[in-house]
Amino acid sequence: MIRKTILLFTTCVSAFAALAQAPSNVTGTTDPVKVKRVGLFKVLNGRLKEIATAIPDAAGRFGFRFTPEYEGLYSIGSGTAQNQQGLFRFYFKGNEDLNLKLTQSDYQLVGKNSPENETLYAWDRQSKDFHDKGTTPGGMSTYVDFFPEVEQFKGKLDGIKKAVKTGNANFDKFFPELVEYDFAYYAISYLYMPRTAHPSKEEMSDYYTQFNADRYLTTELLKFPYGDRFMSNMIYRKLDLTTKPTFDQQVAAIGPDVLKGQYVLQRLEGARSYADFQEMNTTYKKYFTLPEQIERAKNVEAKLVETKTGVPAFQFSYPDITGKKTNLADLRGKVVLIDMWATWCGPCRAEEPHWEKLNEEFKGKPVAFVGVSVDQDKPKWEAYAKEKNLKGIQLHAGSDNELSNAYKVNAIPRYLLIDKSGNLITADSPRPSDPKLKALIEEWIKK
Repeated sequence: MIRKTILLFTTCVSAFAALAQAPSNVTGTTDPVKVKRVGLFKVLNGRLKEIATAIPDAAGRFGFRFTPEYEGLYSIGSGTAQNQQGLFRFYFKGNEDLNLKLTQSDYQLVGKNSPENETLYAWDRQSKDFHDKGTTPGGMSTYVDFFPEVEQFKGKLDGIKKAVKTGNANFDKFFPELVEYDFAYYAISYLYMPRTAHPSKEEMSDYYTQFNADRYLTTELLKFPYGDRFMSNMIYRKLDLTTKPTFDQQVAAIGPDVLKGQYVLQRLEGARSYADFQEMNTTYKKYFTLPEQIERAKNVEAKLVETKTGVPAFQFSYPDITGKKTNLADLRGKVVLIDMWATWCGPCRAEEPHWEKLNEEFKGKPVAFVGVSVDQDKPKWEAYAKEKNLKGIQLHAGSDNELSNAYKVNAIPRYLLIDKSGNLITADSPRPSDPKLKALIEEWIKK
């Protein structure tokens, strides 16, 4: 039985102004062993948002029936909004059928389809090899063979753009822009994919030396599934990364305020504490001009409210090497510094001398130093802690623990600071090697 999701959308965040009035139908087949689910995504300001899912039946059949909320690009496939490998874009305006055969790495149109999607399919066939080389990590090529291909393919673009005549004025106007942006996205993405060899400035071909990022840093980006990703790459092309440009400089490199808002929100959604959120939000919220941007910022704030200074800290309880448990309540009356670390973490080990020094400097003062290991291999942690004779209270939480989840610790080392009453000071404090941490501890000892 084909599982279909019928969705009627009322809010328009549109690549084109007119609302579609009639439903569109998607009928597809795939290998149900390899593809367990198929998602349907809309483009929301340069990103993808899933709006429906279908589970292929035993014969691999799946389908959607939905009313497009705007005329423009949507994506379908086995990928996700974050990992778009396995997703393919199609054009919907309402009242059309899409018939396709889907795999994990490609798609094929079958049967009758709209002129718009036939045109997209022809372009995708022409650019497939170029797309795959440009956007796939690893190596199907090196710049030695890819750069000549860029220059050769560039010469064909005008002919491809002029050939489109679907009878849909909106699409026929949009398609040349799509070809231009696609080509630039594939070519520029190539430079930022993991490769065994990277070209020097002198080895760049004409397309790259003459590339004008501002040509593509426009609101047109909001129409494309890869808009946010491409924007980041273009900023890197504009700025000399060897100078380590500040975030302010990166934002300043973007023209339209709405794109600045998109770029800031990428960083804001990675904030690890309420204090980080407040600082960035206060500085850049003037760029959040779209309702969806404002909503995204509010969602980040809501998720981080538990990391706000003054809220009760997470009540952890973990064992030491002897099996004796220590919980936060045991440390009441002391400023508590928690070090989230692991034996396999190089940056964590680099902080150990500074951790030891802080322990000595605050010896006899109301400060508790608590190391919380996230090692999955507990015996390895035990052996390491004994060998190093680490100072402070050393506890083992293991991977995927409650404390890490509570404060969204997805990278270590990470330091949490808690006041004498058990309330959070910061969920992302300076590291022991940073003099700011010592000053912060001294400040809270006095309170």
